[in-house]
Amino acid sequence: MECEDYADSLTAERVRRVIHGYEYQGTQKEELLREKITWSNLSKNTARNKLLDQVRSLENLESMRFDDIKKTIKDGELIVTGETKITERVEGLGGGFTYYTLGDPLDLDRMLTGESLPDYASIGAWLFHTATGEPLDPKGIREEESYLGESAGFHVWLIYQPELDFLKSRDAALTLSFAERISERKDKRHLVFAPARFVPNKMLLPLGVEHAPLPFALYRFEKE
Repeated sequence: MECEDYADSLTAERVRRVIHGYEYQGTQKEELLREKITWSNLSKNTARNKLLDQVRSLENLESMRFDDIKKTIKDGELIVTGETKITERVEGLGGGFTYYTLGDPLDLDRMLTGESLPDYASIGAWLFHTATGEPLDPKGIREEESYLGESAGFHVWLIYQPELDFLKSRDAALTLSFAERISERKDKRHLVFAPARFVPNKMLLPLGVEHAPLPFALYRFEKE
Protein backbone atom coordinates (compact mmCIF):
# COMPACT_ATOMS: atom_id res chain seq x y z
CA MET A 1 0.00 0.00 0.00
CA GLU A 2 2.88 2.39 0.81
CA CYS A 3 4.37 1.76 -2.64
CA GLU A 4 1.01 2.46 -4.30
CA ASP A 5 0.63 5.72 -2.35
CA TYR A 6 4.16 6.75 -3.35
CA ALA A 7 3.47 5.95 -7.03
CA ASP A 8 0.24 7.97 -6.90
CA SER A 9 1.93 11.01 -5.38
CA LEU A 10 4.89 10.77 -7.77
CA THR A 11 2.63 10.63 -10.83
CA ALA A 12 0.59 13.59 -9.61
CA GLU A 13 3.76 15.62 -8.96
CA ARG A 14 5.08 14.91 -12.46
CA VAL A 15 1.83 16.10 -14.02
CA ARG A 16 1.91 19.25 -11.86
CA ARG A 17 5.42 20.02 -13.10
CA VAL A 18 4.37 19.63 -16.74
CA ILE A 19 1.49 22.08 -16.20
CA HIS A 20 3.02 24.61 -13.81
CA GLY A 21 6.72 24.31 -14.62
CA TYR A 22 9.62 23.57 -12.28
CA GLU A 23 12.96 24.90 -11.06
CA TYR A 24 15.83 23.82 -13.34
CA GLN A 25 19.25 24.93 -14.53
CA GLY A 26 20.90 23.40 -17.55
CA THR A 27 20.32 22.74 -21.25
CA GLN A 28 17.00 21.44 -22.48
CA LYS A 29 17.25 19.47 -25.72
CA GLU A 30 14.66 18.47 -28.30
CA GLU A 31 15.43 16.20 -31.24
CA LEU A 32 14.19 17.78 -34.50
CA LEU A 33 15.52 15.37 -37.12
CA ARG A 34 17.19 11.97 -37.29
CA GLU A 35 18.27 10.82 -40.76
CA LYS A 36 20.36 7.79 -41.69
CA ILE A 37 23.47 8.79 -43.62
CA THR A 38 24.60 6.50 -46.43
CA TRP A 39 27.14 6.78 -49.23
CA SER A 40 24.19 7.28 -51.56
CA ASN A 41 23.16 10.37 -49.58
CA LEU A 42 26.63 11.87 -49.87
CA SER A 43 27.56 10.89 -53.42
CA LYS A 44 24.42 12.05 -55.19
CA ASN A 45 23.99 15.79 -55.51
CA THR A 46 20.19 15.61 -55.47
CA ALA A 47 19.98 13.53 -52.27
CA ARG A 48 22.73 15.58 -50.57
CA ASN A 49 21.13 18.90 -51.47
CA LYS A 50 17.70 17.68 -50.36
CA LEU A 51 19.09 16.74 -46.96
CA LEU A 52 20.92 20.05 -46.58
CA ASP A 53 17.77 21.96 -47.56
CA GLN A 54 15.83 20.02 -44.97
CA VAL A 55 18.34 21.00 -42.28
CA ARG A 56 18.32 24.67 -43.35
CA SER A 57 14.52 24.71 -43.32
CA LEU A 58 14.53 23.37 -39.78
CA GLU A 59 17.01 26.03 -38.72
CA ASN A 60 14.85 28.78 -40.19
CA LEU A 61 11.63 27.36 -38.78
CA GLU A 62 12.85 26.55 -35.26
CA SER A 63 15.46 29.26 -34.65
CA MET A 64 12.99 31.35 -32.63
CA ARG A 65 12.23 28.46 -30.26
CA PHE A 66 15.81 27.52 -29.43
CA ASP A 67 19.03 29.24 -28.41
CA ASP A 68 21.05 26.94 -30.65
CA ILE A 69 20.48 24.18 -33.20
CA LYS A 70 23.18 21.50 -33.23
CA LYS A 71 23.96 19.12 -36.07
CA THR A 72 25.91 15.95 -35.29
CA ILE A 73 26.64 12.65 -37.02
CA LYS A 74 26.68 9.63 -34.73
CA ASP A 75 26.55 5.92 -35.57
CA GLY A 76 25.76 6.66 -39.19
CA GLU A 77 22.90 9.08 -38.44
CA LEU A 78 22.55 12.82 -38.85
CA ILE A 79 20.91 14.21 -35.70
CA VAL A 80 19.57 17.77 -35.54
CA THR A 81 18.83 18.95 -32.01
CA GLY A 82 17.36 22.19 -30.70
CA GLU A 83 18.92 23.40 -27.44
CA THR A 84 17.57 25.90 -24.92
CA LYS A 85 19.59 27.14 -21.95
CA ILE A 86 17.52 27.22 -18.76
CA THR A 87 18.85 29.44 -15.98
CA GLU A 88 15.98 29.47 -13.48
CA ARG A 89 12.74 27.71 -14.41
CA VAL A 90 11.17 25.53 -17.10
CA GLU A 91 7.80 26.97 -18.10
CA GLY A 92 4.80 24.66 -17.88
CA LEU A 93 2.10 24.00 -20.45
CA GLY A 94 -0.56 25.80 -18.41
CA GLY A 95 -4.09 24.60 -17.77
CA GLY A 96 -5.02 22.26 -14.95
CA PHE A 97 -5.74 18.68 -14.01
CA THR A 98 -7.67 16.63 -11.51
CA TYR A 99 -6.13 13.43 -10.13
CA TYR A 100 -8.52 10.69 -9.04
CA THR A 101 -8.03 7.39 -7.28
CA LEU A 102 -10.56 5.07 -8.89
CA GLY A 103 -12.73 2.70 -6.90
CA ASP A 104 -13.87 -0.78 -7.80
CA PRO A 105 -15.31 -1.15 -11.33
CA LEU A 106 -19.09 -1.36 -11.74
CA ASP A 107 -20.18 -4.63 -13.36
CA LEU A 108 -23.71 -3.98 -14.63
CA ASP A 109 -24.38 -7.63 -15.46
CA ARG A 110 -23.63 -8.65 -11.88
CA MET A 111 -25.46 -5.61 -10.52
CA LEU A 112 -28.66 -6.49 -12.32
CA THR A 113 -28.68 -10.00 -10.85
CA GLY A 114 -27.99 -8.69 -7.36
CA GLU A 115 -24.75 -10.68 -7.19
CA SER A 116 -22.72 -7.55 -6.53
CA LEU A 117 -24.34 -4.24 -5.62
CA PRO A 118 -22.13 -1.12 -5.43
CA ASP A 119 -22.34 1.31 -2.55
CA TYR A 120 -24.48 4.46 -2.76
CA ALA A 121 -21.67 6.86 -3.66
CA SER A 122 -20.19 4.62 -6.37
CA ILE A 123 -23.39 3.95 -8.29
CA GLY A 124 -24.50 7.54 -7.64
CA ALA A 125 -21.38 8.96 -9.28
CA TRP A 126 -21.87 6.71 -12.31
CA LEU A 127 -25.58 7.54 -12.68
CA PHE A 128 -24.98 11.26 -12.18
CA HIS A 129 -22.25 11.44 -14.82
CA THR A 130 -24.13 9.26 -17.31
CA ALA A 131 -27.30 11.35 -17.05
CA THR A 132 -25.75 14.84 -16.89
CA GLY A 133 -22.32 14.52 -18.47
CA GLU A 134 -20.84 16.17 -15.38
CA PRO A 135 -18.73 14.77 -12.52
CA LEU A 136 -20.41 14.29 -9.15
CA ASP A 137 -19.00 16.18 -6.18
CA PRO A 138 -19.06 13.57 -3.39
CA LYS A 139 -19.19 16.34 -0.78
CA GLY A 140 -22.72 17.19 -1.92
CA ILE A 141 -24.15 13.70 -1.37
CA ARG A 142 -26.81 13.46 1.36
CA GLU A 143 -27.63 9.76 1.36
CA GLU A 144 -30.16 10.05 4.18
CA GLU A 145 -32.21 12.39 1.97
CA SER A 146 -31.61 10.36 -1.22
CA TYR A 147 -29.86 13.42 -2.70
CA LEU A 148 -26.89 12.99 -5.03
CA GLY A 149 -26.10 16.54 -6.05
CA GLU A 150 -26.67 19.42 -8.41
CA SER A 151 -25.82 19.63 -12.10
CA ALA A 152 -26.19 22.57 -14.48
CA GLY A 153 -29.78 21.59 -15.24
CA PHE A 154 -30.99 19.27 -12.47
CA HIS A 155 -31.13 18.45 -8.82
CA VAL A 156 -30.37 14.72 -8.97
CA TRP A 157 -31.80 12.22 -6.49
CA LEU A 158 -31.23 8.51 -5.99
CA ILE A 159 -33.51 6.17 -4.02
CA TYR A 160 -31.17 3.26 -3.44
CA GLN A 161 -29.66 0.86 -0.93
CA PRO A 162 -27.16 -1.87 -1.91
CA GLU A 163 -29.61 -4.60 -0.93
CA LEU A 164 -31.66 -6.56 -3.45
CA ASP A 165 -34.59 -6.94 -1.03
CA PHE A 166 -34.80 -3.16 -0.65
CA LEU A 167 -34.63 -2.57 -4.40
CA LYS A 168 -37.59 -4.92 -4.86
CA SER A 169 -39.60 -3.35 -2.06
CA ARG A 170 -42.17 -0.53 -2.08
CA ASP A 171 -39.75 1.63 -0.11
CA ALA A 172 -37.53 1.94 -3.20
CA ALA A 173 -40.27 3.51 -5.33
CA LEU A 174 -40.71 7.18 -6.18
CA THR A 175 -43.91 8.37 -4.53
CA LEU A 176 -46.05 11.47 -4.89
CA SER A 177 -45.14 12.63 -1.39
CA PHE A 178 -41.41 12.38 -2.21
CA ALA A 179 -41.93 14.29 -5.47
CA GLU A 180 -43.93 17.04 -3.76
CA ARG A 181 -41.30 17.42 -1.06
CA ILE A 182 -38.35 17.84 -3.43
CA SER A 183 -40.33 20.09 -5.79
CA GLU A 184 -40.30 22.79 -3.12
CA ARG A 185 -36.86 23.65 -4.51
CA LYS A 186 -37.94 25.40 -7.72
CA ASP A 187 -34.61 26.73 -9.01
CA LYS A 188 -34.09 23.65 -11.22
CA ARG A 189 -35.83 20.53 -12.45
CA HIS A 190 -35.48 17.33 -10.45
CA LEU A 191 -34.23 14.01 -11.80
CA VAL A 192 -34.98 11.02 -9.57
CA PHE A 193 -33.35 7.63 -10.05
CA ALA A 194 -35.45 4.90 -8.45
CA PRO A 195 -36.26 1.24 -9.24
CA ALA A 196 -39.98 2.06 -9.62
CA ARG A 197 -42.57 4.81 -9.17
CA PHE A 198 -46.07 4.89 -7.73
CA VAL A 199 -47.15 8.10 -9.43
CA PRO A 200 -47.89 8.79 -13.12
CA ASN A 201 -45.70 11.10 -15.18
CA LYS A 202 -48.62 13.46 -15.79
CA MET A 203 -48.53 14.26 -12.06
CA LEU A 204 -44.73 14.49 -11.89
CA LEU A 205 -44.10 16.84 -14.81
CA PRO A 206 -46.07 19.81 -13.37
CA LEU A 207 -43.90 19.46 -10.27
CA GLY A 208 -40.74 19.66 -12.36
CA VAL A 209 -39.84 16.06 -11.51
CA GLU A 210 -38.63 13.36 -13.91
CA HIS A 211 -38.22 9.68 -13.07
CA ALA A 212 -35.40 7.48 -14.37
CA PRO A 213 -35.76 3.76 -13.59
CA LEU A 214 -32.65 1.84 -12.59
CA PRO A 215 -30.69 1.37 -14.76
CA PHE A 216 -32.32 1.27 -18.20
CA ALA A 217 -33.49 4.89 -18.46
CA LEU A 218 -29.87 6.03 -18.53
CA TYR A 219 -29.71 5.42 -22.25
CA ARG A 220 -32.67 7.73 -22.82
CA PHE A 221 -30.99 10.55 -20.90
CA GLU A 222 -27.74 10.01 -22.77
CA LYS A 223 -29.49 10.76 -26.06
CA GLU A 224 -31.26 13.92 -24.93
